Amino acid sequence: MKKIVARYFYVPICPESFASLDRLRNLFLKYKEQVDFESFNVFDCKFESLYSWFPNEEEIIESVRENGTSPLLFGKLFIQGNEIKGFPPSKKFISNALREHGISFEEEDYKFDYGAITKERLKYDIDKFQIKKYDGKLLRDSCIICTKYNPYLDEKSYLPENWAKYEQLKRSFLKENLEKGSLVGYIEYYNDEPVGFIEAFPLEISRMLGFPISSKSTNGVMITCLSVRQEMSGYGVASRLIEYLEEEVKNRKYESIEVLSFPDEHNWQPKSLYEKKGYKKVKEIKELCIMKKEL
Repeated sequence: MKKIVARYFYVPICPESFASLDRLRNLFLKYKEQVDFESFNVFDCKFESLYSWFPNEEEIIESVRENGTSPLLFGKLFIQGNEIKGFPPSKKFISNALREHGISFEEEDYKFDYGAITKERLKYDIDKFQIKKYDGKLLRDSCIICTKYNPYLDEKSYLPENWAKYEQLKRSFLKENLEKGSLVGYIEYYNDEPVGFIEAFPLEISRMLGFPISSKSTNGVMITCLSVRQEMSGYGVASRLIEYLEEEVKNRKYESIEVLSFPDEHNWQPKSLYEKKGYKKVKEIKELCIMKKEL
């Protein structure tokens, strides 16, 4: 039986991208007689493989090299060149892809059990909100919004020892860029608990992280992540974080801010939020669009 190829492309700005990498490594190790697995941290920009690239993978590579328009965002898995839906990659679609190639997939081999969790909106006192600019001591707080307070995980199931190494990997990348002056970030707290964060990198770094940028871009930054805890949604956290970021970006003499926005039903980087903040659509990418604000 001829081996098939599975490839995972990921970026170092999300704990989940690292967690998914470990899950996939463990999965495909069990199928090593039938599947060759390769992984690529796209920020390193080293795309060396034992095998030829499939067209869908070449689109990702070309986007990172500024010649394509296929956004990577945080992590994508391909099996024989076909993209596996979901981030993290869906168990159902991995199973379907392997079975199409005659590989008997065992559900328990891929430990991934996220499910939608409904979290009640918290009551709040506006005077207890506080926004802080990123520094080395606060970086973990941005991580746990995506891990401990993940909208698809029960907070009670969060075990620090299970996530510590993934949080540390992201923090290392952020800290390095913070020290270089190539990262702008803010965290909002409520009663000293982190409730939301925003991060932005210069456009050249954003492109290397797999984010498509406007062809008209010059001296600007891109918002690579804006995340607010589900139970604090609707209290203006996202709007305030954008405003603080914009002020800091102006102070650093950047000329524009870009963001890859999603349709409102995704409830992540929604187009309507940025429209309200004065961002204009400059480029469409399938159902997504790059929005830009001149400063």
